[in-house]
Amino acid sequence: MSATSDESVRMGSTPHRAEIDWDRREPVSFTVQAALGDVENCDPVDLDPLADYVDPDALEAFFRGTPAELSERSLTFEYEDHTVHVDGAGQVVVE
Repeated sequence: MSATSDESVRMGSTPHRAEIDWDRREPVSFTVQAALGDVENCDPVDLDPLADYVDPDALEAFFRGTPAELSERSLTFEYEDHTVHVDGAGQVVVE
């Protein structure tokens, strides 16, 4: 059994990483959507809404707090055929 070309590319690809700019107070969902756009090589507004996969308001609420509180938080969810991991250090990883 052989993998399709898309599967082969994904299996051998490096995860895409982005960083949340806490100082600019940009929404976490903005960074996640931008990272997904980078991975899909398209404008983020052309993607399915993030709300179809995770509640953006809950995502923002989960990542509110002091730096000490945030350092212990992380969240992973599926978006289409990607796994998205967000942590309190501000790292967004799309696989």
